[in-house]
Parts: sequence; C-alpha cells; structure tokens
Amino acid sequence: MHQAHDLTEAAKLGDLETVKTILGSLPELIDRRDDTGAAALHYAALGGHSDLALFLIERGADVNARDAKYQATPAGWAIEYLREMGGFLGIELDDFAHAIRKGDVEWTKRFLTRFPALRSAADQNGTPFETLAARSENAEIRHLFE
Repeated sequence: MHQAHDLTEAAKLGDLETVKTILGSLPELIDRRDDTGAAALHYAALGGHSDLALFLIERGADVNARDAKYQATPAGWAIEYLREMGGFLGIELDDFAHAIRKGDVEWTKRFLTRFPALRSAADQNGTPFETLAARSENAEIRHLFE
C-alpha cells in the first residue's frame, strides 16, 4: 500500500502535517509495519520527533510495539543512536554493576552479550566495570573480563 510507505517516510522526516493527512483518511495505518517490522512511531522516536511521537500515541499507536529485527520498542529506537556511541540508560549501568557485585554470572553474561561496550563503561561512582569484575569473588565473572 502506497499510503503506508508514505506514512513511514513522513515519520522518518518528522513531517507531522503529512502524517496527520494520511491518518486522517486511513487511521488503520497507525500501527502498520514496514519490512523491518517498524511502525511510524519507531521512526518518529528514532528521529527525535517528539511532537510527532506524541501525536501518534494520542491517536492510539502502540507505544510498546516491537520491531521484527531487534524486538526493540520505539523507546529503544529513541536511544539507539546514542548506543552506537557507547551510551546506556542509568538503570542498565546500575543493574550491570549489581549483577557483577552479586556474582550473578547469568545476568553479567546477558548484559555483555547484549551490550559489549559495557566492558569499557563505569558505574555511577566512576569505577570501571572491569575493576568491579576483577574484585569479584566469582572467578567466572573475572574471566568474562579477561
């Protein structure tokens, strides 16, 4: 459907007026997915188009819709460009530090698999995670950072 493609393109550009026009005549497209499984809200969030994102949510867009490739929600897309530069959510940093300190190998591995750049990050006190791991009483956690 041509209109679905136009909706996605307008969302990428942050073109609120075009999105309003398309959804005004075809409201059923609100959560239509493209080939990657992403909806217009994913692209609005990725582009930082908060006015457009708010409009889509107010019109019923699924704020927790997951794309097909990464199973990421629009909120995940909103921070993706910062992740590429090594950025993390505070809760992720806190939870990773907690997993290391508690000796939780399963969760430490899970974080490192999902976010390999955590190896070079630090906790809220500025202590590198590598240092936390080296201090761990759990040899398997220490080994994960070798």
